[in-house]
Amino acid sequence: MAAPGVLFAVDALCIERLRAMKTAERPEYISQDLEELYFEEYPERTCELEGSWEAMHRAFTGGDFTFDGFDSEKCPLGMAILGGELLYFDGEKFDDYIISAKTPEQVKAVNSAISALTEADFKKMYKKIGSDYEDKSAEDYEYTLEFLQDSVPFWRFAAEHGLYVLFTAET
Repeated sequence: MAAPGVLFAVDALCIERLRAMKTAERPEYISQDLEELYFEEYPERTCELEGSWEAMHRAFTGGDFTFDGFDSEKCPLGMAILGGELLYFDGEKFDDYIISAKTPEQVKAVNSAISALTEADFKKMYKKIGSDYEDKSAEDYEYTLEFLQDSVPFWRFAAEHGLYVLFTAET
């Protein structure tokens, strides 16, 4: 199972701060500053995904584990986890953490798509996940579905308030 992932609904200033700092400093900023502040002061701006994020992402992208190729208009659900601007992760030097940012426009597209997603639709998507995802099972589907459903109010809040969304996870 994947390491725990978290979504944060942040303002433009937070994104600018992340972009301005050295890449190597970004995970520490997330874990030392952002997590502490947001979990304590802004719980409505956080959404814990635990390890469900990998299956969720694979389901949203036709079974693939990929970081690119997401157009918020053509594949808005693909933007939800690993889509958007990759602020930390290159698969080589910076491979211990993932930070991706979605713009307010992308957040609105994800929100619309997630809000319209039915359980039957998600089940079909989950079934497309290939055998390279070792945790695929009925239990994992239920686990992932629960976290997906729990994320709907988060996406709505972020979209309604014109916020960016960061996805973060250790790898």
